[in-house]
Amino acid sequence: MEAEGPRAPVRPAAPDVALTPPKAAEPAEAPANASIAETFERLLSADDLEEGFAAVELDSWKPAGQPGSMQTVSDWDEVRSLFAQLAANHVRQVRDFMLDLRLGEATVDWITICHPALRSLRRAADKLELADLCAALDGFHEALVAAATDGARTVSGDRRTSLMTWYDELIALMPQAFALDLDRSQRDAVILQSLLLQVPGVKKVTIDKLYAAGLSTLEAMLLATPADVAATTGIPEALAGRIVARFREFRDQVRSSVPDATRAHERERIAELTTRLRREHYEFELAAQGWTAEADEKKRTLRKARSQTLLDIQVVLARLGEVDRLAEIERLPFERKLAHLESFLEEARDKYAAQT
Repeated sequence: MEAEGPRAPVRPAAPDVALTPPKAAEPAEAPANASIAETFERLLSADDLEEGFAAVELDSWKPAGQPGSMQTVSDWDEVRSLFAQLAANHVRQVRDFMLDLRLGEATVDWITICHPALRSLRRAADKLELADLCAALDGFHEALVAAATDGARTVSGDRRTSLMTWYDELIALMPQAFALDLDRSQRDAVILQSLLLQVPGVKKVTIDKLYAAGLSTLEAMLLATPADVAATTGIPEALAGRIVARFREFRDQVRSSVPDATRAHERERIAELTTRLRREHYEFELAAQGWTAEADEKKRTLRKARSQTLLDIQVVLARLGEVDRLAEIERLPFERKLAHLESFLEEARDKYAAQT
């Protein structure tokens, strides 16, 4: 008979968010890195991330060399890496706020939304003894408080500069959680092109001229004037004026919307646009059955209307960070686009309801 191998560690019967390390009396204690991985797996799968962060109990999981420490530097590196994965989803709304702030258009309403995630992240960072992250979070929090009490509707000037400076520190310390480059480039590219294609008279050659002149980012277009656009691209000033007007309209829409943790405004807007799109598609299908010149004209009008509405939807979905979903929708025939959008609205309703 073969000798019996070491018994697998007995998992204690505890709630999913329990983070108590294995007891010393256990007959076969799991390696530290396995215990860490299991702990963070439970946290990453928790429905209530706020509760999960608040429940972090890692006082004995300390850098090597301290009492009760993990045995290797790699153990500690794994803790930080897994913590960053959890934090990335937890601070999603903070990234949304900073994306708006980079454009110079973030309202102070975002600040209240950001506070709960930052508080629980700060508590968890403290328990993990991530002193540098704690200091950066404290500085960012103080900058948020200063902006919130400034009395202005939007965050601008020195308040904006201070927040961006502290946030850059957070990116340097934990890029997996705080970096904006990928989010920003993907969202901006969709919004930029969708807004341009909504402007009457804009063709592919127009977009090529804008990009060649350096007007290839959302931030650049929001700062541009009609004279600047016409002078640098050679396009007619009347067309440049329509382009600038569309981007200013977008900026005003962002300013006037009141953000909330459930992104209710964006979801309501997508629902409204999807209803309009279904009506336009139905009318287009009816017109497509006709063979008269009047029916052909109606089809052209409705085809254009559908395209404009779909571009509006793309802008709102991009602001929600649903860039991958947009790529999926683009490949679908029109009827399935509508079904996918309606399915998304149901999913989003359930997802955000679970966070309230």
